[in-house]
Amino acid sequence: MIFSAPAFTALYILASTELLSIAAAQPHGGSQFKHRAVHARGNVGERNVKTETETVTKYVTVTSGSYGAPTPVVVASPSQTGDDHDSHSSVVTSVIIPSVTTSPASTLATSTTAAASASSSVSSGGTYDLDIDVATGKGVDSNPNTGKDFPDGEIDCDVFPSAYGAIPLTWTTLQGWSGIQVNGGNGDAIGKCTEGALCSYACPAGFSKSQWPADQPASGESHGGLLCKGGKLRLTRPAYPQLCQAGESGVTVRNELGKFVAVCRTDYPGSENMVVPLACEAGSEKQLTVPVSDVSYKWQGKPTSAQYYVNKAGVGIKDGCTWGQEGQGRGNWSPMIFGAGEDSGMMWLSISQNQLNSEPLGYNVAIIGGNSVCKYENGVFSTAGGCTTAVKPGQSAYFVLYPLGTSSKAYA
Repeated sequence: MIFSAPAFTALYILASTELLSIAAAQPHGGSQFKHRAVHARGNVGERNVKTETETVTKYVTVTSGSYGAPTPVVVASPSQTGDDHDSHSSVVTSVIIPSVTTSPASTLATSTTAAASASSSVSSGGTYDLDIDVATGKGVDSNPNTGKDFPDGEIDCDVFPSAYGAIPLTWTTLQGWSGIQVNGGNGDAIGKCTEGALCSYACPAGFSKSQWPADQPASGESHGGLLCKGGKLRLTRPAYPQLCQAGESGVTVRNELGKFVAVCRTDYPGSENMVVPLACEAGSEKQLTVPVSDVSYKWQGKPTSAQYYVNKAGVGIKDGCTWGQEGQGRGNWSPMIFGAGEDSGMMWLSISQNQLNSEPLGYNVAIIGGNSVCKYENGVFSTAGGCTTAVKPGQSAYFVLYPLGTSSKAYA
């Protein structure tokens, strides 16, 4: 099977044999524009979920660009059960799905003048001084102001809205926006929220961006963020006056390693960059955002979930939560991807190898608390190609990061 589309969407869908599957995707863009690599500015991001009965179909696509067409491989294997989880048997099948979307031309986005510290200090009503240190990851995923309503049309476009829960990412753009879209193209290199631009932003751990326009491109690309209109920041989803909306509770990342790990969510809908940080310090436990499907972004009417790029231990936020280059093994080239989503109260969590990087992660990962075994231990997944597990309503789970040579049972 050879696909002629210039790029492919990486997509994980849980499809039930008895229930209608949710078949949504976050589309890729063309590969020539960003870093001249296989990933374009419109990067793969969100995942889609549905309640499982007996068969789970995992749709996996790979990106094709300057490195040639993908080779589809279909694998079926029984998933493991046990380890004090509810008994459940399923078959996991990998299928590759092409995408026919393209992305606008874009340029290298990271501003060379961005500050090393992300303290929000622009001078008027939309800012809040955060104690953030990008070098150590301190404070880059927290903000106490998520409960404040945003004053629509009152704050100047050059004021980053940290006073209303947003997290400034100054290693990404000059003013801290997670992405800037101008006339459908990438305006990150400008660094500022200019007239007519959609200006996207990151939210703290446990929260997702709430703003995106109802009118989305027919191409399948996504647009998101606040709109700069008449020199003022305007809500694009006025029904949700708070900039950040809470996800499902009960899922965390527990770092049992002796080093920092940068976990980076894609900015979706919007630039689709893997820049939204979760700073997992050694010995820490951080909440992982699981978007609630009923109030989250719909791709062509279908629910979506979240994707996280997981870097090797020791890679910092500034280097890990940004576009990387082939051979660096970080950012969009990091070895591991986490997926998290919700449907009808059931949460779906996954781990998989990044299709761009087959290198080992250098440590183990397991999801503890799901209804089936899902782990990556000593370089091997519990099921071929990755695994997915479900968490019932009212229950909790965690991704545990632990050293090679040890067993997940020690952390259960």
